[in-house]
This record gives sequence, structure tokens and C-alpha cells, in this order.
Amino acid sequence: MSECNENHGRSIAKAISYRILSITVDTAIIYFLTRKIELTLSIVLVTNISSTFLYYLHERGWNKLHFKRGLLKKMVLKPRKSRRKTT
Repeated sequence: MSECNENHGRSIAKAISYRILSITVDTAIIYFLTRKIELTLSIVLVTNISSTFLYYLHERGWNKLHFKRGLLKKMVLKPRKSRRKTT
């Protein structure tokens, strides 16, 4: 396993592109079901604001939890030894 070398700019760009994709899909599905643009936009707005807020709370909760926090660091810094015998 290699160390993550992703920079902040790339992570932000990926997050933005994912939100655009998610909002587009949400809008298409909700409009297909309701056929009302005002209702569609209202639902998309409310669900995206609430999911962003819930994601923030989720991240903060995990930040306080120490469940297997050092495991990834150990895996990245100390890769497994090969079980094959060299001859």
C-alpha cells in the first residue's frame, strides 16, 4: 500500500465535481417523479444542505473516535513482509 499523495486542490476539485454530479442526478430523479420544477429545486436544496451538514457532523464524530486510528498509519509506514522465500 502506498502513501496518499493527494494535494488539497485535487481533493477540493474532486469534492466539487462529485457534488455537481450528485445534484444533477438528484434533480433529474426528483423532477422525473414530481414533474414540478419548483418542488424539485426545493427538495434538492433542502436535501443537499442537510446532507452537507450531516456529513460535517459525521466527520467531527469520527474525528473524536479513536477506532483503529493508527492502523492505516502502520499499514502505510510498515508494509507487510513478503512470505515468499528468496533463493
